[in-house]
Amino acid sequence: MPAVIDESKCDGCGTCVEECPMGAIELNDKAKVDEDICTECGTCVDVCPNEAITLE
Repeated sequence: MPAVIDESKCDGCGTCVEECPMGAIELNDKAKVDEDICTECGTCVDVCPNEAITLE
């Protein structure tokens, strides 16, 4: 399963967008994961300061 963003915790800081090695996250007020590109590497989970991203 690709990374999942909890929109109630995401403040749109963009850290995950900058750090995603696959470019699978875009930002439009809140982060959004492109499920077709995400490789479930967990980088976004590790760098999110709000713990808004999980791998399920």
